[in-house]
Amino acid sequence: MGDYMAVQIPVEHMFTLRLEGLADNPYQFDGPFGRRAFERATAGTATGNAVQGTVLDLLASDYGRASSDGRLQSYNGSLAIQADDGTVILLHYRGRRSPRYAEGTSRYQILFQAPEGKYGWFNGVQAIGYGDHLDDCTVIEIYALTGKAEREGEADMAPPAQRRTVPADLIFSRRSQHTPGATRHIIPAPLGTRYLTLAEGGGTLQGPRIKGEWVSGYSWSPHRILQRADGEIPLWHFDLDVLLKTDDGVPILMSYTGVSSERYEP
Repeated sequence: MGDYMAVQIPVEHMFTLRLEGLADNPYQFDGPFGRRAFERATAGTATGNAVQGTVLDLLASDYGRASSDGRLQSYNGSLAIQADDGTVILLHYRGRRSPRYAEGTSRYQILFQAPEGKYGWFNGVQAIGYGDHLDDCTVIEIYALTGKAEREGEADMAPPAQRRTVPADLIFSRRSQHTPGATRHIIPAPLGTRYLTLAEGGGTLQGPRIKGEWVSGYSWSPHRILQRADGEIPLWHFDLDVLLKTDDGVPILMSYTGVSSERYEP
């Protein structure tokens, strides 16, 4: 932990997600590109100030990857929550379980898709999750990010549903060098407007333990956008794969999701 800069991230607790059935029918196999891991929640609940509801038993699953010894696992999945009033909310997440975190825990980055109305504000939220894998279920505390990381302040030791900040370690900061709009394309597809960009200009990254570059020409990003009739774009969902290269020549593939919305400052 001493190799990183400790920060506190301002958050608002949204709900506690309890997933059941993940351990009932797990599948793993060693494929041509590494070990794949599959699991599906067959039941569960969402309980909190933001939503009260149940997890739908759908075919949406977690298509993750795992190391050969099982100690490192990545998550990439979707699930649906049906609120008590019948509204269905889609939750898409990426996550990681590793020896860096406490035994039986995991971390997630989360985006939502919901219809306009009571839960429409979910669409503009970048959320994070802290998971605990128990014998009979997985419990994930889900928080909406509300501000930028703060480099000072004590850890919030309140119960999970009452926390206003969560701890993190700053790995690096990134500065983009691309020319806005230079290689961007908006595609008004029938299943939703898509936005494609290739980061030709690259960028730099610098942190307590890592320095390097955001490699030019190797950042491919298929975004989803909500575009108004006047051309304004109030909502973006990002799903990004980026090639980084450290100063000593080590390549690192970074994948992440994100959101740009009226909820956050420009």
